Amino acid sequence: MMTVREVLAAVEQIAPPSYAFSWDRIGLQVGDPDAPVSKVAVSLDSGLGAIEFASSIGAELLVSHHPIIWDALKDLRADHYNARRAMELVKRGIAGIAAHTNWDCAPGGINDALANVLEMSNIKPFGQSQSGARWKLVVFVPNEVTTKMLDALSAAGAGVIGNYERCAFFSEGTGTFIGMEGSNPAVGQSGQVEEVAETRLEMFVPDEIKSQVERAMRQAHPYEEPAFDWFQLADGGGYPLGRIGDIEPGTAEEIREHFDQLLGSRSEMWVGHSRAIRKVAVIGGAAAGEWKSAKSAGADCLITGEVPQHVGLEASESGFVVLACGHYATEQPGMAKMARRLKEKTGLECELYTPEAGKSGRPNYLQA
Repeated sequence: MMTVREVLAAVEQIAPPSYAFSWDRIGLQVGDPDAPVSKVAVSLDSGLGAIEFASSIGAELLVSHHPIIWDALKDLRADHYNARRAMELVKRGIAGIAAHTNWDCAPGGINDALANVLEMSNIKPFGQSQSGARWKLVVFVPNEVTTKMLDALSAAGAGVIGNYERCAFFSEGTGTFIGMEGSNPAVGQSGQVEEVAETRLEMFVPDEIKSQVERAMRQAHPYEEPAFDWFQLADGGGYPLGRIGDIEPGTAEEIREHFDQLLGSRSEMWVGHSRAIRKVAVIGGAAAGEWKSAKSAGADCLITGEVPQHVGLEASESGFVVLACGHYATEQPGMAKMARRLKEKTGLECELYTPEAGKSGRPNYLQA
């Protein structure tokens, strides 16, 4: 049986913490990292409905998109909503993990899932990202240990580049050493010049898992004193928030009707031009402020969840189209993707919470 800590490591491989914005609240927020987990509930929101669902299916862990704790709790009172949620999790023995802007940005995450539902093609990232430290680990191992070391580092989270895992580069050469008195070399004998056919293995590592990757490397290495180097990279570890791509051309009204059918929503629309919409930008949730970067990236229209009136006014009067398709509708597909990915990573049963229409954060759209 896995622990909460091990499931958290899997979540962080799927949605690297380095992608999260600095103001965000992510990771393990409630619970014991060493508690056992046999079943996971996955939910967009972290409300009482999601907690009840997790309890009803026997889940020991709730993985939500929206954080359980945002602002610091000043008390733990059952009549205060945010404190009550944390109390309910503790009372029911359920841990809580949040994967928020890191899952928004991550390849395959909230916004890639939304782009796929909307049948976009030629999808590319765009928009703001969180910069952060990123490292390259270089370690030298005997040739016959290369695959074992690559597997161990990958399991610890190293070598993730965009949509690809276990990314590495290696080259072969010769290492040499003399073991001094008191040494116990894995190859050869102390006091002798030894030469070993070795592999130089290189992998990318986000800053927040640097220490755990180094521990994994030391545990997998056969030498008493592994030879390795850390190189800090200049480009940081962020990944753009939004996605932009092509669709079948249509008028704003046609696009709105089609997207509402795909998402099961009833969107609001602000129309700033009458030309055919061919390229759209998507950012699920509350990201209307990104319309300017979407327009600069060449989009004819931005699809998001919520649009304040003043943003819709400015965007439309600036010659741009914005659709507000609903927070739930634009982000729930990404949580379905999280449930699938987490099951693949952990082998655990991961069930998605889909509230009834009108309850627990899911709107009940009135029919025209």
